[in-house]
Amino acid sequence: MLKSAKRARSAEDKSLKRDLILNTASQLFDDSPDTLPTAAAIANHSGIAKGTVYLYFKSKEEIFLALLEQHYQAWFSDIRSAITADKPDSDEIINALCHYIESQPQFFQLASLSSSIIEQNVDSKILLEFKKRLVEIITSASKDLAQRLDLDEYETCAQLLMRSYAMLLGLWQVSHPPEKVAKTLDNPNLTLIQPEFGLEARDALAQLWHGYVGQKGAKSSGRFWKIGNLFAKTE
Repeated sequence: MLKSAKRARSAEDKSLKRDLILNTASQLFDDSPDTLPTAAAIANHSGIAKGTVYLYFKSKEEIFLALLEQHYQAWFSDIRSAITADKPDSDEIINALCHYIESQPQFFQLASLSSSIIEQNVDSKILLEFKKRLVEIITSASKDLAQRLDLDEYETCAQLLMRSYAMLLGLWQVSHPPEKVAKTLDNPNLTLIQPEFGLEARDALAQLWHGYVGQKGAKSSGRFWKIGNLFAKTE
């Protein structure tokens, strides 16, 4: 009995220490969102030895991949929670898609660094497992949304969600340049190439979703975007 209790406390301690590392990394990244804090800085600010940090994560990029996964989980959870109607209209879906992104800017700040920095510096096995979990998250959300929209195949919703994500991330990157670049572009004559994210995001999503919502049994006119492609390149 004593051994079981000791193991339980040890597992709880490990979980708390891992959460401390992630929370510290999150706070440091918020202070300077254009670069990833070093493992040494995370260790120093968390009060954990640098060597201990590496027992939980092999690199600083792995830390931020874990943070990004938390954001993906929270985003899809927020979408499902925000869509309250049994048969939601396109406006409700669009607002649900934008809500978390607008309230949690760190999500797309990290997502903007994902393919160019984070994923390239993470062990391939860790990355593959991350991609597989992401597929599971998207599949679950897509099936739920397809049922509400009376769509025949959940792959239609997966396609719509991933297209929405790609559009939103692209608009975010254009409308949120790095701080140094933003200062250079702070000119009224350049507003055309610096769109306001909230308005542009909703307009773009409306063009995508209005053609599907409300059409019972609707099917995609083109090939389905296979959600397995999320991790195909890592295999």
